[in-house]
Amino acid sequence: MNLKRNIFNIIIVMLLIALCAGAVLLNNKIQKIENQLSYTADNTSVILSDVETMQSDIETTLEEEASLISDWKITLKSADFSAKTYTVDISVVPKEYTSDTVTSVYFGTDEIPLTLDGIKFTGEATLPLSESYAGNVTFLFVDGDKRSTEVLDDFKGVISVFDNVASGIISAQPEVSDGNIKLSFDLDAVILNNDYFDFSKYELVVASGQTDIRSYDLEQLASQQETKNNLADDSQKEDSENTEDDTEAVDDYEHGFEGTVKIDDTAPAVAGENIKIYLRVTSAQGYTFTYDLFSGNINQDVNGFDTVDEIDKGNYTVIDSNKSVYQKED
Repeated sequence: MNLKRNIFNIIIVMLLIALCAGAVLLNNKIQKIENQLSYTADNTSVILSDVETMQSDIETTLEEEASLISDWKITLKSADFSAKTYTVDISVVPKEYTSDTVTSVYFGTDEIPLTLDGIKFTGEATLPLSESYAGNVTFLFVDGDKRSTEVLDDFKGVISVFDNVASGIISAQPEVSDGNIKLSFDLDAVILNNDYFDFSKYELVVASGQTDIRSYDLEQLASQQETKNNLADDSQKEDSENTEDDTEAVDDYEHGFEGTVKIDDTAPAVAGENIKIYLRVTSAQGYTFTYDLFSGNINQDVNGFDTVDEIDKGNYTVIDSNKSVYQKED
């Protein structure tokens, strides 16, 4: 009986070992299949991305080939904010035309005739600031009985440009104590160049009432902080060369400004005065853009702010070369 029982136990043990071995093998196969499926999914994702890119390139090529236009430009000539208008220069080069081709451009329903000047048709239009014209600008080409039109998708009007010139945020509000305003914060700023304006100066300004009491050139600050970073301890240089510093990164100034600069300063405080902190961007064409970041009124004890205004990030002011003002308030 003992022999039979031992044989039975041995068989049970062997079966258990076989089951365990089978389970391990099965688990390995499952993991292998999962890895293969993950690899296949990754490859499929890459393939789909490549297909989407190819499809986009094909669509772009087909649109370019189907276009009637070789080149076009609509650039800002002048603005009259007191009249709430701006004037643009227009030029277009059709792919096919003759000396008899009549060309015009429609801004909405307003037709602007263009005249042939060398290889392009040119003209100018005075437009209201209130209109965006997104998807509502059309070139018309008439050659005998043949009439052809093309709608511009890329022109949205000058206000859309104003809306996207600059944005910024300060990490902490200024503090008032002992007759002084303490300015200690990081400024995150983005300033975008565009086809209308060549920006020549980017500033952070602190104003008391109507008087600027502090102004900081963002390019100079960024350059000084970059130099300071480059003079870090030798023990950290090797790491800093291989590690991207995303706390004080500044883009190529030719393409605008993007990055973080540190402000650590004081300025005199006057009881009852409104303190405003804003970005000021100046263009080579004589336009000045201001975007508010902070506004508060100093209390009579000069130890804090009575009120702090809520800043709407969509609000800004643009001053043209004639000192006329356009103010956007949502």
